[in-house]
Amino acid sequence: MTPSPLVFTAGYLKGCIMGLVYIGKVINIESIPNADRIERLDVVTGHGGKWSGIAVKGQFQTNDPCQVYLQDSIVPVTPEFAFMERHHYRVRMVRLRGVPSECLIMPQTIPGEIGDDVTDAAGVTKYEKPLPAGIGDIAGHFPSFIPKSDEPNFQGVPELVEALRGKTWYATVKADGMSSTIYYWQDHIGVCSRNYEIKPSDHGTLWRLARKYYLDKNLPSGYAIQGEVVGPGIQSNPLGLKEVDFLVFNIYNITEKRYLDIIDTLAMIDNLGLSLVATARQTNTDGFNLDADRLRNLAEQQVYPNGKPAEGIVVRPLVEQTVIVDGTLTRLSFKCLNLLYTG
Repeated sequence: MTPSPLVFTAGYLKGCIMGLVYIGKVINIESIPNADRIERLDVVTGHGGKWSGIAVKGQFQTNDPCQVYLQDSIVPVTPEFAFMERHHYRVRMVRLRGVPSECLIMPQTIPGEIGDDVTDAAGVTKYEKPLPAGIGDIAGHFPSFIPKSDEPNFQGVPELVEALRGKTWYATVKADGMSSTIYYWQDHIGVCSRNYEIKPSDHGTLWRLARKYYLDKNLPSGYAIQGEVVGPGIQSNPLGLKEVDFLVFNIYNITEKRYLDIIDTLAMIDNLGLSLVATARQTNTDGFNLDADRLRNLAEQQVYPNGKPAEGIVVRPLVEQTVIVDGTLTRLSFKCLNLLYTG
């Protein structure tokens, strides 16, 4: 398996680590058909990207400053956010009255300039999926030499979206389950959830899957396979599966500090008897040219095997590449969540 020279990197690959709350500015206001009390706003947040949201009609004027709370923000339990109680104080992307609501837009109360990350000052934390019962006992933290799987939302990384334009690309369906990593490094087989390594066990879900596919014996040294554990008992089983399974979305070469191209990924998972997450779009001819609305539409067309809307899509070039974002070498990869997904 010969790696393409285009995917080598000199150092450790990182994802885009974004804040949850930014100082923003309203750049556009539009009325919503058949909606008398709300209107659509477009806001910019500097390095935090450009987002669409909904606010009470007349609350903002064009060029007004604001605070923008992004997906998976857990806002404080205060009178200011009492209206969020029915949402368990969690910001989620949805489509309301036919328009995108990708963030929570509030008047600016924290000092700062457009683009400032004010997550800490706002008292906001990030929602983390609860660990399902029965995954096994924690052995330690996730290994530092493997990147965690956490794709940035396309709205927050315009540099990555523009870097993909004109390049051949593919998209896979986001399987809503439990992100997991299985690796073989320096004579050690490790099995991990998103944030922790799990102790070897005959009963834990993650180790049972690793042994089901003989990854504890057949995984090549120096590689980490990352995927989604899905099925009964995992995040309410949104895919409607009858058995727990492991669907691959990444293979990482630990020695060379790079991800495999999709062609090499498919070859390795085929050799190991694994399956890739579902493909939403694959092309070898036309270059990426989707705008925000077409990306959202592609995400909203995806469904799980049970016919329910999928969580979204992940978009990447056919040949792995990296981009410098804010001085950080960043993988060219981003997600677009399905605004019709209800979990």
